[in-house]
Amino acid sequence: MLERSRKTRFMPPAQRDAFTAEMQAAGVDWRLAVYGGALHAFHHPTVDHTVVPGVGYHPQHAQRAWRDIVDLLAECLPITE
Repeated sequence: MLERSRKTRFMPPAQRDAFTAEMQAAGVDWRLAVYGGALHAFHHPTVDHTVVPGVGYHPQHAQRAWRDIVDLLAECLPITE
């Protein structure tokens, strides 16, 4: 699973498209989640204190991304008793 913000400068569209093509060609089970309106490192609250352009916390998307990861882990690592 790859999670990224829509506004990130750290993975340009061409690189994202190449990654997508590589995953498709490999035939693997993969997922790409793009969070519109979020900056790079949107899931980390302390990034609002940095001076790096294009980095910033987005609480709503951080919660969504966390739910996506928990759901993926539950799918891949089911709890058995």
